[in-house]
Amino acid sequence: MNDTIPKSKITRTISSSKIVVKMGTKHLGHLLKKPFLSKEKQILSQEKKDIENAQILFKGLSMLRGTALKAAQMLSFESDIIPESIRKELEKSYNQVPPINRALVRKIIINNFNTPPENVFKSFDSKAFAAASLGQVHFAKSKKGEDLAVKIQYPDISKTISNDIRLLKTILRPMPEYGIIKIALEEIEAVLLNETDYEKEGQNIEFFRKNLKNDQVIIPRTYPDLMTENVLSMSCMKGQILTEWLAMQPGQESKTHVAQIMHDIFVEGFYELKQIHADPNPGNFLVTDDLKICLLDFGCVREFDEKFIHLYQRLIRIGSSKDKEAYVDLLTQMKLMTPELDKHVKDQMVELFMQMGDWFSQLFKEEEFDFGANPDFMERGKKIGHQMHQFRKHIHNITPEFVFLDRTRYGLIKLFEKMKVKIKIQNKYEH
Repeated sequence: MNDTIPKSKITRTISSSKIVVKMGTKHLGHLLKKPFLSKEKQILSQEKKDIENAQILFKGLSMLRGTALKAAQMLSFESDIIPESIRKELEKSYNQVPPINRALVRKIIINNFNTPPENVFKSFDSKAFAAASLGQVHFAKSKKGEDLAVKIQYPDISKTISNDIRLLKTILRPMPEYGIIKIALEEIEAVLLNETDYEKEGQNIEFFRKNLKNDQVIIPRTYPDLMTENVLSMSCMKGQILTEWLAMQPGQESKTHVAQIMHDIFVEGFYELKQIHADPNPGNFLVTDDLKICLLDFGCVREFDEKFIHLYQRLIRIGSSKDKEAYVDLLTQMKLMTPELDKHVKDQMVELFMQMGDWFSQLFKEEEFDFGANPDFMERGKKIGHQMHQFRKHIHNITPEFVFLDRTRYGLIKLFEKMKVKIKIQNKYEH
């Protein structure tokens, strides 16, 4: 691929316009052929067009990198709103992103340390072993001979955020699901503003390394002397990315063990540390040979205050109850409803929230929940969620904590469904 990343507003707009034109051309070609094809061939033509457009979209977003590619990662979680062919292509953004060239890598190191890589590290592999949305990762050795993973941020990423969100809206606007996608993109913009500061990410890593007490979780250590706002040096973790590990078809007992660790990380983080690793991207979980989890990428970490945690805990605990007044009180405190809301609208919203509570409480009814025996669990919740969309206009001040928590928890549950595991969701905080 071309190693030059479009940086200016104009060049990035031109790049995104090319994606729109190419996808539009494929769609037009399909429409022109459609009247002359049999029903079976129409279906095949539609599938071929979707796959080709998905490839065009991923290739284009890979060129833009930054916000555009990070959004691709996050949108790929939304299996309920993104066509499967496009979602699968976007999944490549986890760990199949083409890296920038070596000369640019060298320039970034020099700009950040005022000296070339060979003066900063004992050794530095200028070829990246992993490339993602905001940066890429290189093997290196410290002057003391320690194995490092050095994360380098792409140039001028922080300057592209707002413009990239606008460009993505343009690219994806023709999709039937655009209304929901637009809301997701606006939430992503806020997240990315916090992910471009690697010094902050380093602080997040050290916080979890110091405070997370699960001995089944490995968190890298950071090297402050080898860290800047755009370069983050960490101990090198060894293991298989979750999706690659699952592709090796591990036994059910192994999958259950790994999934339980992932769930326990979330619960301990939220209720004990009051912070969660809020990016359930499969690429952020490495599985070691002894079935421990290496937790990666702490750019998206969310803090919660005591009041919100208490309210969320109450929401989970009232679960399948039919206590309408308790729901009204709680939803008002969580800013999901306002006191002045029309009674008819309020009644409809409360009814749907009670249905949602009844659905989610199924996770806690038995000591363990069997996702293999309930493959449609998220699908059932999604149907209730779709009914809630009509009330979005009445929710004006939804707390951001709620959005982050839901996305993280539901992202994990989708992974558990894919793994078909039977794990203990019950915990001392919510049951």
